[in-house]
Amino acid sequence: MAVIVDKAIWPYKGKLWAHLASDKNLDELHSFAELLGLRLMSFQGDHYDIPEEVRDKAIELGAEEIDGRDLLSRLKKAELRLPASERPGKWEKLCFLRPTGDPPNLGGFILKKSVPEIEILVKADWGLAEVTVFKRDKEVALVIQDPSGLDVRRKFLQGVEWRCIDGKLLEILI
Repeated sequence: MAVIVDKAIWPYKGKLWAHLASDKNLDELHSFAELLGLRLMSFQGDHYDIPEEVRDKAIELGAEEIDGRDLLSRLKKAELRLPASERPGKWEKLCFLRPTGDPPNLGGFILKKSVPEIEILVKADWGLAEVTVFKRDKEVALVIQDPSGLDVRRKFLQGVEWRCIDGKLLEILI
C-alpha cells in the first residue's frame, strides 16, 4: 500500500499533469500532499492533480510510479475511487478582498461551520494580506496570503481542514 502517481500526460494550461493518489487511505494521501506543499483546494475527491515538476518531486519522496490504468484499478480495489457523480466540481471565486490595513469582515458569507473572526484565526499584516473566498459544491474555502508571513493560531482551527503553505498562504475549508 502506497502513495501512487501516474505519468504526466494530461495537458492543461501549457503543462502536463498527473494524478497523485493512495491505494491505502486518504489520510496517507493528504499527509504526502502536505509534504509536497500541495493546496487543499487541489484535492479532487480521490486524488490530487499535479504538474510534471511536482510529480518528479513526489517520486523522489517515495511515490510509486505506475500506469494510469493501474492507478485507477488500485483506487477501485481500495474502495477510494469516487463515481463521477460524487466528485467535487470546480472552485468558484466568491470574492477577493484587497489589503486595507484592517482584518476583513467575513460576516456577509454564509458558512456551514461557525468560525471565529479572521484575526483570531491568523495573525497577518493586514496592509499586505489578501483574502479570497471560494465555493465548490457544499464547501467554502477561505484563502489568506501574506507575503510577509502568517502566524496561524492552530487552537482556533480545531475541527476544520486547513493547510499552511510556506508560512505565507493559509487555506481553511469551512
